Amino acid sequence: MEEEQPVKKTKKITKIQTKHSLAEPRKVATKTKQEKIMPALEQQTLPEQQTLFSGSIVLVLAVLVALLFYNQLQLFELSALAGVKGVPYVALPAVSGGTLSLSDGEKVTYAPVLLAAGEAPVLQGYGTKIKELPTVSAQPKKQKTGDVVQDTLNKIVPTGTPEYGQEIGVSFDDPINAQRRLGQLEQTLTLNQQQEQRWLKIVSAFTCDYCCGSPQRPTRITNCGCAHAAAWRGLAKFLISKYGDKISDEQVAGELSKWKALWYPGPTVQRIIQEQSATGGKIDNAPVSIDALPQMVGGC
Repeated sequence: MEEEQPVKKTKKITKIQTKHSLAEPRKVATKTKQEKIMPALEQQTLPEQQTLFSGSIVLVLAVLVALLFYNQLQLFELSALAGVKGVPYVALPAVSGGTLSLSDGEKVTYAPVLLAAGEAPVLQGYGTKIKELPTVSAQPKKQKTGDVVQDTLNKIVPTGTPEYGQEIGVSFDDPINAQRRLGQLEQTLTLNQQQEQRWLKIVSAFTCDYCCGSPQRPTRITNCGCAHAAAWRGLAKFLISKYGDKISDEQVAGELSKWKALWYPGPTVQRIIQEQSATGGKIDNAPVSIDALPQMVGGC
């Protein structure tokens, strides 16, 4: 009897070992099956991911097309107002005399300028005042119409190609492309130390009034991140590097102001007429509505 006991234990152990040895391949087989299934599931989600990605691209393109259409519509309206008739009638009060009147000079413009120390604004609460500035490029004279809005538009909003336009590839008739090109000049042009100091003085006094800032709280373009501000800074660099002492700081500011009027025709014309009226400047009836002018041309 004592000799048979080890035999029974041996058989029992053998059975247990056999049981485990049979179970292990099943676990391996199960794991292998999952590995085969997972790639298939991942492949099934790829079309959905691709569809979602394609949809995002279509949405972005649709937004870009809409913005382009909006800008082109603004350009169309501005071009139309330069010479078409039939714009809704808006009456403005008739006032004669006063201090702010637009001259017939070809190389002058009118723009908001930061107030000097102790200087009071024409419009209460405003941080700037409309002043006459000399310019670099000439504005072709147009026959007076007797309509204050149309005549101010003809005087302030430039057309054609400035004398420096061909050299850098810009035109007043293509304000959106010009905005992009002038903005590039800020990064590509290099000034010497003296020129850099002059440039900084000019751009530190030039303001963004209708986008990042407002007439009540104008933003200096050195603190402004919009595309228009970059274009003004780029143009100032170019004018200083090209003309040097042949032009004054006021002419540089005046030339920048011509582009401001081009990119913000509605607010610029309205502001000038408001200050003409407030100072007693001559205001006639206005068959052209200020509301019909674009508020902004080009991306901010």
